[in-house]
Amino acid sequence: EFGVEDYHEGGKSVVEGELTQDILSQPGFEMKKQVAFVETKYQNVHFYEAINTRFRSVASYEKSLSKDGSYESLHPELFRQDKIVFLDGDSQSSLYGEAVYHEGLVHAAMLTHPNPKRVAIIGGGEGATLREVLKHKTVQEVVMIDIDGEFVQLCRKYLPEWSDCSDLVGSTAPSCFDDDRARVYFEDAFQWFIDRFATVDNKKGVEEEDFFDVIIMDACDPTNDFVTKLYVDSTFVWSIYNGLSESGVFVAQIGRSSSHTGGIDETKMFKNMFEEVGFESMHIYDEVSLF
Repeated sequence: EFGVEDYHEGGKSVVEGELTQDILSQPGFEMKKQVAFVETKYQNVHFYEAINTRFRSVASYEKSLSKDGSYESLHPELFRQDKIVFLDGDSQSSLYGEAVYHEGLVHAAMLTHPNPKRVAIIGGGEGATLREVLKHKTVQEVVMIDIDGEFVQLCRKYLPEWSDCSDLVGSTAPSCFDDDRARVYFEDAFQWFIDRFATVDNKKGVEEEDFFDVIIMDACDPTNDFVTKLYVDSTFVWSIYNGLSESGVFVAQIGRSSSHTGGIDETKMFKNMFEEVGFESMHIYDEVSLF
């Protein structure tokens, strides 16, 4: 186990935010272990393993490692330690929580479109959004753009469950990143869209097969100041709109549920921008009951 004092560089802690609050300082997390810490070109990345005793017990985990014929030992996958990844100290995803987020993000949009063949993912470095998209048999191509290629490779190594397509019907590879339908680019996704679609006028000058049926924003939390500026940048939002096919669907996480903010609507500035560029309809849904 590690304490807060174990991670300081040049007198400055590199485990600020939720990592300190949720893992290192909380008694409810047992068997805490830092699996890896890497400083990429863009962010500090921590991978942790721990047992959250609110949901699982250390005793059940230890029993799952035995070969005594108990239920735990016969189903060890149900009692394993949680895996958690932190970016710059803030929790991004966990083994026992990621499916709820990624399924909610992906499938509402995919099922809204009548025949989604070409899909774009902005961000999504862990690979779970890609995994959920590839579950749809209509999909012919998925373009995933994430700026931090080193983070993607780290997730492949330390979080392989997130991008596991080994039991997915129709997948051509054990890892979703290697599926024949996946095209993964390590670039600035915002600039990628702007370069290709910002100046498109009434969708002229772009081949029909280059448009996307569904665009999924799986980037950083929009409450991050830097990301907020990008989300409401009119050039970027126009490029998203222009990059969609005629029946295209765009989905993004755009804030916290009002039940978590005392009734304050954090989504207002995003909704206003989307309406201005011409989206015909907008549907806000939250999954507060799932968290």
